[in-house]
Order: sequence, then C-alpha cells, then structure tokens
Amino acid sequence: MKNYSADNFLDKAYDLLSKYPLCDSCLGRCFARLGYKLENKERGKAIKISLILYLDKKIKDHQLEDLSQIKDILYNIGKDYSGIHEIYFTSEEFQQRTCYLCNSEIEEIKEDFYKKALTLLKKLSEENKKEIKYVLGVKLSDQIKELEKNFVFENGLIYYESMRNEIKREVGKQLANNGYSPGIDNPDIEIVYDLDTKNIYTISKKTRILYVYNRLSRRVTLSSWYSDNSLENSINAQIMIPFTEPSEVRILDEYPIILDIDKEKIQTKGYFMKKIHEISGREISFIMSTKPIKRTYKILYYSETEQKDSERIYNNIYQKIINAENFEDLKNKLKDINGEIISIDLISSEGKHKNLETKLNL
Repeated sequence: MKNYSADNFLDKAYDLLSKYPLCDSCLGRCFARLGYKLENKERGKAIKISLILYLDKKIKDHQLEDLSQIKDILYNIGKDYSGIHEIYFTSEEFQQRTCYLCNSEIEEIKEDFYKKALTLLKKLSEENKKEIKYVLGVKLSDQIKELEKNFVFENGLIYYESMRNEIKREVGKQLANNGYSPGIDNPDIEIVYDLDTKNIYTISKKTRILYVYNRLSRRVTLSSWYSDNSLENSINAQIMIPFTEPSEVRILDEYPIILDIDKEKIQTKGYFMKKIHEISGREISFIMSTKPIKRTYKILYYSETEQKDSERIYNNIYQKIINAENFEDLKNKLKDINGEIISIDLISSEGKHKNLETKLNL
C-alpha cells in the first residue's frame, strides 16, 4: 500500500481526482485527520481551489503542452470549479459527473437524516415529557461498504474518515444546534439511518418483539413517513424492518418485522403478523443486517399475443414466475414482458432472514 504525508497531500489529491469524480465532502474525507475542526466539505473545497490555481499556473507558464490531458481531472473536480474549463475549452460543454463514493448524494442524505431524526425526537420528547437521550447510527449498504473499503485500501488513504462517521457527526451537530444534544454516555435509544431505504429506525434498551408478517393488500405502506395509510399508524407502534418490497407488491412469504408491542397475532390493514420471540440489542443488530439473496415473484399480466414462456390463466391473462436478487433486478427483467402488468406478488425468498428463531437460538 502506498503511503503519503501531509507535505504531499496535494499530489495525492491530484492523483485521486485523475481517477475518480469526487464531491467536496468525499474528497475532504480522504484528508479528514488534517486540519482540526474543519468540516470535510471545507477541506475538499480548499483542496480543489488549490488544484485549480496550480493547473491554471501550469497552463499560463506554458508547462502543459497538451491541454486535453487535464480535461478528466477538471470534470472530476466538478461543475462548481469549471471556470478554468470555460476559458481553455470554449467550444466544449462541461461534462458533469457524479461522485464515485456517494453518487453526489451525501449532502441530501445528511439533510434527510437530520429532518427525520429531529421530527422523531420532538415527537418522543412530547410523548415522554422529557428530553430523550440518543446516539446516531448509519447503516451503509453492502455495496457502499465494499466500495469504500476498496477505495481506501487501493489508494493508501491513511487520513481517511468513513462516510458513516461523517454523516453521524454532521447530523449530530445540527440536532445539537436545535436543542437535541446526543447523550453518548447513557442513551435511551440509537437512531439509525438506513442508506438503502432512506428510513430511520430506533434501537432502544428495552426488549422488542420479533414477528414475521405477510402483506395481503397492496399500497398499504409500512412506515408513516410515506403515508397516513400505513401499518405504523394502524397499530400505533414503532416498527423496524431490515428490508421490504414496494407497497404495490403483496408479500406472501414471511418477512421479519420488529415491534415494540407484544401480541401473539396482529391482523390489520392488509397485514398479518405472527409473534416469534422477544429480542434485545444483539439479536436486533443481526436481524437488521439480514436480507434475501434470492426472491421469487409471481407476475400477472395482459398480452394480446401468445406468450410461450408464461402460463395462460384466462383468455389474454398470463402468469409468469421470475427469480430476482431484489425488486430493482425484477424491474429490469420485467422489460422483457410483452404486455401490461396487472399485479406482482412476492411468493418466496431465500437468505439469512429465514428461520431466524433457530439462527438466534431463541
């Protein structure tokens, strides 16, 4: 692994931006241990401005024979710093690129987490008539974790800070500025932001209950963040889910859900839930990290042409079984169907979420 020191960090930044488009925050995070009390966004902006000045000087001093060799780095630095491109590449449109690490979404993620956490803390404080002590957590997708790990290792980034830490710190500052300071020593709850679903959930010290559920009606959401017509509002309980399907998909297989209420069975608003066992912190963390490795969907659709790879149900109505990794994968496969989709049902799945009672030794 190639190391570097503070006296050549600009060379390292030049090297990184020659290969990857990086937003201000993600570039600054590569040097997070340099410059105490600076935000990563400030670091990244300062580094990019320094590089722009350096490149402009090289051009003006006639030290660059071929200007085309710096076009990629200008694109990777970003649109906010495109003045030098406008001067030297007057006939070419600037090529906007998304950040390699966060897909240019990190500022939006911080703001979304902050707003949802603030709303939740206000609600909990009013209900409990006291200040809620909390810590923040961030659940990265497997893809981002692997991407970040490889990025750090391959580029020898000894001053790097994880995306998770940056998001938690910046959101915590915003919440503290609004009167809700984190209680790191003795928190009541952990508020976790899931980057995959853009939802928040809480992990508390008290025992919770693991259920498995089926969704028998369409367009009834789980979370009240998306709709008043939700399971959460219907049963007046906080819910935690490691994964789910879009609300238009019926879930006929058993998916895990964690609730803060204790009943043997719950049936309401299109959902049927069966109690599995009481669980606590260790079990909750394991469950929230599970997801299917394979999902099987039943597709009902209408087609005026004969479909040989599907089962005819009635006249022009056909049924087809499709295996997919997740719903995004399914959507890509649905493009091959020559007809109009009537309904989608999740009928089975495979993965660590199956037989949780045995895996957790409950």
